[in-house]
Amino acid sequence: MQTRYTFGMALVAAMALAGACGSSTPTSETPAGDMSAAPSAEMPAMSAAPTAEPTAAPVASAVPTAVPSATASAPPAVPATWKEATTKDQQMAFMKANIAPTMGKVFQEKDAKKYKDFGCITCHGPKYQAPKDFLPKLTMKGGKFQGKADTIKWMQEKVVPAMAPAMGEKPFDMATKTGFGCAGCHTVDMK
Repeated sequence: MQTRYTFGMALVAAMALAGACGSSTPTSETPAGDMSAAPSAEMPAMSAAPTAEPTAAPVASAVPTAVPSATASAPPAVPATWKEATTKDQQMAFMKANIAPTMGKVFQEKDAKKYKDFGCITCHGPKYQAPKDFLPKLTMKGGKFQGKADTIKWMQEKVVPAMAPAMGEKPFDMATKTGFGCAGCHTVDMK
């Protein structure tokens, strides 16, 4: 009972403050000093408080909306390329908008069960490291990657061609040695 009374009084006080702040819409048909209205069953009458229940519309309009503080900032704009993502917030926004959805599909096509929860942890690990610090090291010997042939083929034919444009880059070109390739995410040991 005391909680309802306190809530009711807080609501009445908020409505009164809203009215004092320039609201021209009355919040009740009963004047603040008129004690002739019967008290509600849930909120007992007090000697100086109005007892009529306010209508729904004025309550909704009387509640002030939150105003962003000077220190609050809007979500960062998503940069067009990874190279343009210069702040941590921009990098996170870029990854969420471009990399996770694109690469999630590629990995889930390879193994839907293993990569059903594809996300940040897949490439950054549970400690959110740089991919080069988390993903397996690759070894290249005699111009060829060492390891499972089917995985290397999948990475070269599916992962890099999807990841490069998602990063806003061209796929790695062996002739020019430019573009996004395996070394974009993995440490490559050249032997």
